[in-house]
Amino acid sequence: MENLTVFYPGYSAGADAYYEIEAVCSPYGTKAVVISDEISINATRKYIDEATAEGTVKVEYVLFGGEASFEECERLEKLDVVKNADMIFCLGGGKAIDTGKYVARDMGKPYFTFPTIASTCACNSALGIYYNEDHTFRCMYRVDRPPVHIFISTRVIAEAPVSFLWAGIGDGMSKEAEVTFSARGREDELTLVEQAGVALAACCTEPLLKYGIQAIEDCKNNVPSKAIEEVALDIFINTGMVSNMVDSAKYNTSVAHAFFNASTTLHQIEARHKHGEVVSYGTLVLLTLDKQYDKLDRFYDFYKGMKLPTKLADIEITVEELDPVLELAMKRYDMDVVPYEITAGMLKDAILELEEYNKKKEA
Repeated sequence: MENLTVFYPGYSAGADAYYEIEAVCSPYGTKAVVISDEISINATRKYIDEATAEGTVKVEYVLFGGEASFEECERLEKLDVVKNADMIFCLGGGKAIDTGKYVARDMGKPYFTFPTIASTCACNSALGIYYNEDHTFRCMYRVDRPPVHIFISTRVIAEAPVSFLWAGIGDGMSKEAEVTFSARGREDELTLVEQAGVALAACCTEPLLKYGIQAIEDCKNNVPSKAIEEVALDIFINTGMVSNMVDSAKYNTSVAHAFFNASTTLHQIEARHKHGEVVSYGTLVLLTLDKQYDKLDRFYDFYKGMKLPTKLADIEITVEELDPVLELAMKRYDMDVVPYEITAGMLKDAILELEEYNKKKEA
């Protein structure tokens, strides 16, 4: 009989969340090493150092090379400061955090995450995205377990560039739409944990609709507000837990991410548009395809207030460029599990319908 072992992280959230480091981390040792980029370290070091000044947990800092590659992980693992550490502190955005979690996995060390931008749920997820040294995509890899604990400083999030929070909200808008769409009609196949993940996905949209616009304003003013905390918790905890609970290749993705992944073949997307921005547009395509018009109305109005894209022109894609993108999207694993047959032609029809919808709303 195969045993099932499941781990979930704890978290601390607030303007001074780093002051919980001693209570949470001291049972794991006294030597912590932060793995991160220079920008993230410069933005947070004063807060981490202040929070740990009187405690037993001592922190050292190591720069990672900027790419979440296995080669970079191997380089870091050879450093004495990393070898001698009792625990790994993964600080920054997705690439820095994914690098740290893989190093911790290889070295058998507990790891803790410190997100500095609210753009993805990497700080919560056991899943990492890894690249080749030439920055091309390599693979997704799920480490043995998610972090022990997540330290969410709303002060740090509020002081980060607002574009990251904006993109994170855009990405978060896809979670409920994609997960519930992919899992539809497969209720008998879902494990108990996956059922809980699908149920939790239904809690991911409302906090963004309620607090998103205010959170953006507060971030512009560098105010660590309730709105920023609610949005950050939704992005990091709600959506992150869904990622941990459902099969990522089956139920954690769908049309929105397939569209984004395929659209990165276009120069303008790769060069000028963020992941969450394009995914948010793909979510509108999904709602149109699935004829969820009530939600489409709500999402459209919210997007306009957030200045998220609602039509092709917003992401610099022409109708003439669509066919190869949509053909590629259909080949993505994101489209392997769907509640009914979908073709590239159906996706194009949904996009053209969404274009007409925009014209009516703007008239």
